[in-house]
Amino acid sequence: MRILVCRTDRIGDFVLSLPFIYELRRNIPSARIDTLISPPLDKLVPFCPEIDGFIIYDKERLKGSYRHMLSFAQEIKERGYDVAVALNPNLRLHILLWLSGISRRMGWAVRGGRFFLTQTIAHTKPLGLMHESRYNLLFLELLGLPSPRRKIYPKLVLPQELVKKAFPQISVGIHPHASCPSKMWPLDRFTELSKRLLKRGFGLVFLGGRKARENAEQIIKELPRKYRDQIKNRAGLNLDQSLFVIASCDVLVSNDSGPVHIASALDVPSVVIFGRNDPGLSPVRWKPLHPNSVVLHEARCEVCLAHRCKRGFACLKAITVDDVERELDNVLIHIKLREM
Repeated sequence: MRILVCRTDRIGDFVLSLPFIYELRRNIPSARIDTLISPPLDKLVPFCPEIDGFIIYDKERLKGSYRHMLSFAQEIKERGYDVAVALNPNLRLHILLWLSGISRRMGWAVRGGRFFLTQTIAHTKPLGLMHESRYNLLFLELLGLPSPRRKIYPKLVLPQELVKKAFPQISVGIHPHASCPSKMWPLDRFTELSKRLLKRGFGLVFLGGRKARENAEQIIKELPRKYRDQIKNRAGLNLDQSLFVIASCDVLVSNDSGPVHIASALDVPSVVIFGRNDPGLSPVRWKPLHPNSVVLHEARCEVCLAHRCKRGFACLKAITVDDVERELDNVLIHIKLREM
């Protein structure tokens, strides 16, 4: 059997799809399992042993013309997949799978999408009834496979000989960026937290993609120079390089963003700051899956306007530096107990 698992959105979404792929491999060990993914997610595939290969989904190219869509569909068709599972609800993706001629096409019943799929699941993700990883596992039933009762965690496998600890002392990763302003704790709070942690003797590793580098540099500029040996700025690296940076940390402090899910998959706990009061965007659906991770969430509005917030992101500002430092200490206690 040849299976194409499609996840064409963001980093965290892909990582939370890995439990579904694990269960596919466990139940159908002889299957060829490929993924249809957007860049830079292809950088993660070498660290996912259950995945055999990938196809790059170029969103911009497909927006260009139907000719490109038809050409890409033909490329997929020639690979001879028996089943396609669209884990993210996307009408253009559904059309692409229909054009590719894959006989079994599964996905979420988004408006207009039912026609292009052969099997669908009611699209309840916006209700935030369960974790994103559990939503993905619902497709096992459509495939006639048992749904696992145990908790399944995403896992990325790095060559251990290449994983080096960032500092001899406790290393705290700092990710001060996110995809939306409604998810970003104020930079001055990250700066104050960093100062406190440096005074306590911790090593700080700033990380994230290219867009995170500017925030990291702004914070570091405000930190006392006497602590420069306790600071490493690794923000701006490629995704595959960032995996090793996250793995070098003992714990991560971050906004609600992809690196927290990567950290969980690398067995690194997180303290995660959530904003917004929308069930589909809540920690119920998007919290990190590491058992020792902690979420801070102060919902303040009955109707959340997200990035159009008219209250200055009061939910994020309600989370203090004291709150984050306290929860970080609780996570570190769990780490020490596990090492005993």
